[in-house]
Amino acid sequence: MEKTRTFRTFYADLLVMASWLVELGVTRVAMESTGPYWWPVYAALREAGGPDLTIDVVNAAHVKAVPGRKTDVKDAQWLARLLEVGLLRGSFLPPEDIREIRDLTRYQTKLTEERSREKQRLLKVLEAAGIKLDVVASDTFGVSGRAMLDALVAGERDPHVLAGLARGVLRNKTDDLRLALAGRFTTHHGQMIGFHL
Repeated sequence: MEKTRTFRTFYADLLVMASWLVELGVTRVAMESTGPYWWPVYAALREAGGPDLTIDVVNAAHVKAVPGRKTDVKDAQWLARLLEVGLLRGSFLPPEDIREIRDLTRYQTKLTEERSREKQRLLKVLEAAGIKLDVVASDTFGVSGRAMLDALVAGERDPHVLAGLARGVLRNKTDDLRLALAGRFTTHHGQMIGFHL
């Protein structure tokens, strides 16, 4: 016997849905893995059903091939039929601690990518201001480069003073640094560099 009921996607409503399924005696559930949207549904099902409830998270591409299913209700009915006759294969879901580690490492990767993009934006501002620090310094964002960038943001414009902030082997390139740091750096450029830093 088929029963259909619609629930909202607030977590409290998802818990009601999961409890309703458990009360009906459902022991196996199938759901599509559509982006992050399945995560709270999965969590509610796991919370209400515990380890006795089998949850198959299936690849949406594997079940979308059949035309004519235009609503969420029809999707749910179709998934139920496929599950009933054994035509669904659940995706691999790593344990929760591994999923948490994946979240952290993916976020770290995104932060690294975003940091690289910000550095590229900062270099474009320097180019627009006629500052060629990246031509002379092998690492614009090293100790010396950061000191010079911070000084530019703070309002220092004298290339002799800026070149004097060089440390280590970069001190050997003082003359080139003076040329590289003599541009048309404005307050606006300083504000933009500050944002990027």
